[in-house]
Amino acid sequence: MKTTAWAWLTPLILVPGAADAHLVSTRFGELYSGLLHPLTALQHLVPWIALALLGGLQDTRTARWALIAFPISVGCGVVTADLAPGVAYATSVNAASFVVLGLLVAIKKRLPLIEFMALAVIIGITHGYANAATDVQGFGALLYVSGVTLAAYLIITLGTASSHSLAGGPAWGSIAIRAVGSWIAAVGLIYAGFLATT
Repeated sequence: MKTTAWAWLTPLILVPGAADAHLVSTRFGELYSGLLHPLTALQHLVPWIALALLGGLQDTRTARWALIAFPISVGCGVVTADLAPGVAYATSVNAASFVVLGLLVAIKKRLPLIEFMALAVIIGITHGYANAATDVQGFGALLYVSGVTLAAYLIITLGTASSHSLAGGPAWGSIAIRAVGSWIAAVGLIYAGFLATT
């Protein structure tokens, strides 16, 4: 049986055909392209989830302000990239956000309102910057920015609400959130190391 299978597979392996690929989100239009771009890129999705988890560990007032500040910052970041492309350090800041946010979640750090807002705005702008699509112009650009901003709002809102509920619920809730934070920090270190060597 194995010999027969290899007899069929060998020509396919030795004579591969052309493969065409395309981004999953581009065929759905600019709004969905913007919406799906950060959701399908782990280098954005994971830090956003970490920020949402950290938001859920803050007091209610601080967490609520982040629901507004973060999506607006992401939208501003996308627009900034269209106006001033080529800022290289945004990638480094985004890689560092993995580790910083993961560690803050792991130690269950409560931040004053101003500090948490500053953190949310900086991360929002740099990640928004990295999510820009400079080849989209006009009304399509507006739809794209709206899509990325909507993705940021959905992640921060759903993640913060879930984290806040879990942290205030069963005794193991906070422990589970902190464990996830430590994993995010570890993944961030690996990702930063990968970026440093490429």
